[in-house]
Amino acid sequence: MESFALLLSQLVAIKWLLIAIALGVLGMLVIFFVIAVNLLGAVKEGRSINRSNNRRSELDEMLASGESKAAKFTALEWVTAQPLSPEAHWALAKAHYQLGELSEAKQVLKGMLKFAPEEHYRVDAWLELLDSKFSERRPKPVS
Repeated sequence: MESFALLLSQLVAIKWLLIAIALGVLGMLVIFFVIAVNLLGAVKEGRSINRSNNRRSELDEMLASGESKAAKFTALEWVTAQPLSPEAHWALAKAHYQLGELSEAKQVLKGMLKFAPEEHYRVDAWLELLDSKFSERRPKPVS
């Protein structure tokens, strides 16, 4: 009877050890999945940043070579794909400006300030430039 009680107590101890091991494995699996999800998110964000950098450099090359219309349509595609990207709106405004579409450039920049107010440091200078260009283009009064 004593050996049976000893065996029973050892089985209870083994049961608790197995439960502890299972909980440890479960905890490690949860940690693994959390790390994997965060790693995938970081990879996706890195790809998005790389795509944005590639588009920005492509648009800068187009604008520098005078391909303003192509740059405008590429920027429009970028804005459609990433409507909350300040860089996309910035590129579209530059394309409008280079095409002489000053009111559209101004509209894009003001729209960008609605969702990215932290960009005001760049936008304010450009809005002043656009206002000066507007005043240059206005017809002068005839005396």
